[in-house]
Amino acid sequence: MASLQRRTLSQQARRKIGMSLKQERWVGLFSLLPAFLLLAIFVGYPMFNTFFHSFTKWDGVTSVFIGWDNFQSILTNGDLPLMLRNNLIFLLSVPGILLISLTVSVLLHEEVRGWRFFRSVYYLPAILSSVVIGFLAKSMFTNNGIVNTFLDKIGLGHFTVDWLNTVPTEFMILILCFYWQTLGQGTLIFLSGLSSISNELFDAAKIDGTSWRQKLFYIVIPSLYPAIFYFTIVNVIYVFVGLFGLVYSITGGGPGYETTPIDYMIYIQAFRSGNMGYASALSVFLFFIVMFITWIQLKISNRLEQ
Repeated sequence: MASLQRRTLSQQARRKIGMSLKQERWVGLFSLLPAFLLLAIFVGYPMFNTFFHSFTKWDGVTSVFIGWDNFQSILTNGDLPLMLRNNLIFLLSVPGILLISLTVSVLLHEEVRGWRFFRSVYYLPAILSSVVIGFLAKSMFTNNGIVNTFLDKIGLGHFTVDWLNTVPTEFMILILCFYWQTLGQGTLIFLSGLSSISNELFDAAKIDGTSWRQKLFYIVIPSLYPAIFYFTIVNVIYVFVGLFGLVYSITGGGPGYETTPIDYMIYIQAFRSGNMGYASALSVFLFFIVMFITWIQLKISNRLEQ
């Protein structure tokens, strides 16, 4: 009799636990529902709308279904190689800012003289918008800007050039602004990673007489692999979808389309030419490019971790 009562009580307890778990599950789902609704409205619907209108001739008001014509135009009108070249130039600049950020973070971690001051200085550009940085750089590199004026005053006037009307120098300014804006973010990420590395490794390296360069390449970089991978994948995505502010404020994509990346071309087609169907197709095309590059990076990361 006692065993039967205990069995009955245990069954009742299990039912109560099961009911409480179900109740908690439903409470959790209902708690997440507002966030899912906001994502559906502000992310899901625009994405679906863009995919749908990529198959139409759309001026923002009326749309006519034209099938694959927009995608065919992207591949055949001759602008795609130039846009991909421009994005590729920025893509090839990512290892440079990676190495600079690593170097600066190691110096700050070693607490060189003035490290507290420099830590705030390096991060300051990260809180500024791309447009602010772009207009600041544009004012500096105009013909009568501070750069040419400084070169004249120190007797190097023969080095003054029309910085904003020559394609190589325009790319140099764009990449310089990209580096300046990204340095604080990278330094913060790598400083966080460095704080998790055991000091015993650095002490052992110091005893063995390891040089600063050897310490960077044989201790810091291998230990910071997850942070390096995160920084790389974020900035690779950025050079495809985040350059609009810098390009808009510095070069306007010119001369012609010589400094126009894909995301800026989307703006030109949608809001200057009114060809929103083509711009939607270009957005879908860019989406798959970013997804493909991200997939390659993840594959490479999995291979290196094995």
